[in-house]
Formats: sequence, structure tokens, C-alpha cells
Amino acid sequence: MVEILRARDMGFCMGVRRAVQMMEAEASPERQVFSVGEIVHNPHVVRALETRGVVQLPGPDEVDGDIGKATAERVQRGRVAITAHGVGERVVRELEASGLEIIDTTCPIVTRAQRYGQKFVREGYHVLIFGDPGHKEVRGIVGWTVDGSGRSAATIVPDASLESLRRLVEEFPGGFPNKVGVMAQTTHKMEDFARFVANLMLLRRDYNFEIHVVNTLCHATTGQQEAAAELARRVDVMIVVGGKKSANTRHLREVAEEQGTRAYHIEGPEELEPAWFAGVERIGLTAGASTPDFSVDAVEARIRELVGAGA
Repeated sequence: MVEILRARDMGFCMGVRRAVQMMEAEASPERQVFSVGEIVHNPHVVRALETRGVVQLPGPDEVDGDIGKATAERVQRGRVAITAHGVGERVVRELEASGLEIIDTTCPIVTRAQRYGQKFVREGYHVLIFGDPGHKEVRGIVGWTVDGSGRSAATIVPDASLESLRRLVEEFPGGFPNKVGVMAQTTHKMEDFARFVANLMLLRRDYNFEIHVVNTLCHATTGQQEAAAELARRVDVMIVVGGKKSANTRHLREVAEEQGTRAYHIEGPEELEPAWFAGVERIGLTAGASTPDFSVDAVEARIRELVGAGA
């Protein structure tokens, strides 16, 4: 008999659940809410919210010029929602100036990271953000690090390796700053962030160097990664359920693979392949922080059909 085991910690995190609940409470087909980009990185959740009256508009990166004016032209009168990943300060101010009612679903943990970025700049630090330069959350945080000259005082660093950081330090325009505030994309792995900080300290050990490190990682995401690693060590194959755009879901797959376990990242049951389960005895199942329970249930039901596992 094939066993299907779920991770002890998986699925909707507090920030995503809060954003979805806010949209469900505010929107209806008769009184729509317009989302500036995807509320969360999960197509199933986005489609479910659309049936409730949430209309997705282009996000800040898809609009040239004033996002407030562009949104107001589409909405006329109504309410707009800032997504769970958050946006930069300029976007917030332009939306406020548009005269539209704003519903802010930014995850509180992301808001905390934004405020730290803002605080660092005000205190004269250059901000180093360990994160993905293309991620909405990271770009939003950068938008809160504008200095008195109107330019961002932040640098996004995607790689924690010693060699990558050495190039950053050596090639930094105008010389590497001696006051640095360090933070991370909230969905990154603790081990990678710790390596980033350690390597940075190692490179600057011979300099008069001030570094202020803030742990901006999401505890829920960290807990899910630990649970995924624990389960991966006990199974033959791991199935990770979540949106392909979801960074924290991709990290769950990476965590599973780091345990030496085959892992597959899917959005829904239609992507499952029977060959993945040939000869296996235990199948692990986990899900990203923006993955609803019904998606996980559907995937598990399909796995049971494929392998003939009992209920």
C-alpha cells in the first residue's frame, strides 16, 4: 500500500489568508474591487476571487507613468486593492492622489520589511536586500528606500556566495559604503540569508564597517520549509503544490531536493504524471503559502487515483 503523507506545516500563511479574507469581505459582483496586480501568486485563488467580484488590473510594473491616474481611468469610481506583496511608496501616494478608495492587503510582515528599509535610509545606511530582483515584494521594498535626492539607496543582491559578494564589493559605484543595513526577501531560506550575512562580514573584516542586520524572513515560510525538509527525508518523492510564480513554493521544492528526494512543483492535479510514482512506497505532499486547501485536496485525490491508495 502506497502512503501519502502531508507536511505538518503547509498551505495558506497568515498574510495570504488575511488578503483573501479582506477581498472576500469587500467584493461582490454588484460592488467590485479592482486589484492592482495579482492579489497572491496562485491562479486558483485569483480565479476564485474573480467570481466574487475582484477584477485584476495591470500592476505597477505594467503601467507607464502615474499608476494612480492609469488606475482611475480604468475604474472611474470605486475601490482598488494593493496586493499582499505590497508596493513602493510612490505607488501608494499616486493611488491616494487618484481619489479612489484604497484597500491595503499588504502582508504585515512585508510592511515591516518596508518600514525597516525606510528607517535604514533615514539613518544614513545603504540597504542591501538579499532577494530576487524580479520579485514584486522586493521591488516594493526598494520603493520605500528613496533618499533625499529622490534615488533609491538600496541594492538587491540575488546570490549569497562569497564570489558574488566579492564582485559586489569590488565593483560598487563610488566604493562600498561603510554603513550598511541588511535585510532579506521574506520568503527566502534562513540558511541562505545566514550565509549571505556571514560572507559579507568575512569580506569586510579588515575594514571599519558598520552593519545592521534585520531578520525580515517570514516565520510561517521558515516553518513550512523545515516541515518540508523533515517530510522529504521520510518519503520517496515530494509533490509541492502552488503557483509557478510563487517564490516560497519554489523554495519548498529546493528544500526537498536538498534532502536528496525527487520533488515536483505543480499548480494542479492535471500536471501529475503516473511515472513519478512508479515503485514508490511513500509520497510526500506540501504546499506554498498562497495555496488553498482545495488545491491540495484535489492533488491528493488525483494521486490516490494514480497509485490506487486507499482513502
